[in-house]
Amino acid sequence: MTELKIEDSKTGIARILPKNGQSYAESYATKEINRVLSSVLEPDTNGFQGASLKGALGVWFFAKSSRPIRLAQIVVWANQIPNVQEMSDIFSKNTAKSIGSNSFCIYGNPRAMSAADYLAWSDQYVPAFDEIREALKRPYAIIPGDYSRPEPIPIPNFVTMRSVAQTLAQRAQCEFLLGEPDQALKELTLMHDVCRILEKPPTGKPETLVESMINVAITGLFVNTIAEGFRLHAWQEPQLVALQEQLKGISLSRWVAESFREEPVWAAYLFESNPPRKLADMVYNSDPSGKPPTTWNLLKEPLYLYLEFAPRGWMYQSLVKLVSLEPRPAEGFDVEHGTISPLVFSEAASNVDKFFAHPSPFKTLVRIGIPNFTRAAQTTAYNQTLANEGQIACALERYRLANGVYPETLDALVPQFIEKLPHDIIGGQPLHYRRTVDGKFLLYSIGWDETDDGGADSPPAKNGGTDYATGDWVWKN
Repeated sequence: MTELKIEDSKTGIARILPKNGQSYAESYATKEINRVLSSVLEPDTNGFQGASLKGALGVWFFAKSSRPIRLAQIVVWANQIPNVQEMSDIFSKNTAKSIGSNSFCIYGNPRAMSAADYLAWSDQYVPAFDEIREALKRPYAIIPGDYSRPEPIPIPNFVTMRSVAQTLAQRAQCEFLLGEPDQALKELTLMHDVCRILEKPPTGKPETLVESMINVAITGLFVNTIAEGFRLHAWQEPQLVALQEQLKGISLSRWVAESFREEPVWAAYLFESNPPRKLADMVYNSDPSGKPPTTWNLLKEPLYLYLEFAPRGWMYQSLVKLVSLEPRPAEGFDVEHGTISPLVFSEAASNVDKFFAHPSPFKTLVRIGIPNFTRAAQTTAYNQTLANEGQIACALERYRLANGVYPETLDALVPQFIEKLPHDIIGGQPLHYRRTVDGKFLLYSIGWDETDDGGADSPPAKNGGTDYATGDWVWKN
């Protein structure tokens, strides 16, 4: 147990003070609190044993751990005793619980933990996961709601969907470390199947861009978790066959293309069929209580003023432009042949830039109704490529298990290990493959720039993630 009294070297005290009706910590106190928390929460990897990997939420998981839980007691001065939420904010957003009139227990988010500990903690969600599995046995499992008009269509909660997928991914990762591939397959199968709620087959219900892009994001996590299993040599023939079949059925382009076709139509219908006040309620109602915005607040919003006072013809001119911009982004998808054309998206983006180069009141609603379709298409193409490469990776691993080495060419996989080789979604040519001197293999797509860089992977983006626009799209093995 570490005990620390935080003091400012200049004044002898670093206090927590009331400000604007809330408590806040002086900078010296916050700095010292974070220093102590870091010393407690940062992983001491000497206490962990065996294989390790970084989980979907950034926590390092280890196969075994002998490290005891460390405690720290921090004493601070406060002019006004903070509440639980304020203590959580002061202590780097860690969970706070009151344990007395002026005492709190802070539950830090660990940076490293054993696989067994994480599984034991996340077992609390297993009944909910089992309930979802049972619901997904129904062929028409969708989010219930009115799909006849755009405004009442139920929009999936992205944060919830992402949290479910990340928890399942981390459970699978822990099961890799503990040598339980069948359990890992069970978690990944649920992650794969839950996307059917977003795709809504065979209901024929409309596809929103939000749904299709959540589907893309979960699929990316699904495939990357499978790849982690390859790195740890967790998969054997039975799991590889099942995963290969799941990857074979992934067709992200179909759903994203459909949402691209529907979005401008829905936007036009929404603006045309609803009065300005109702549209403003939809756009500006961010009050958690659900209260509509006041007239005074609405008068400060340019969009509301435009919708309320601009001539009706301006809106119709905007809507005509919205649905008639050429080339349309959906035309960049060739769903039948399983390809995506970066050139079409480049031309569409260029036309949009030219369209907005000269300001006009007829363009106001167009700017609102057009999504960032280039980034959406790049992400879709990248994650679909990973799924296609994952199919081949499963077949390659099955070949290696049977023959001791990877094949010289991908053609050796057909038809025993894969019925048909998926092609490169960019350009439609075969994916590039070769064995490497370290006994592994290199498998890649030429990527969005349509240039073969010899397997040089896309660099990280400046704001995090991946720069999909450059480099090749390489399977990690």
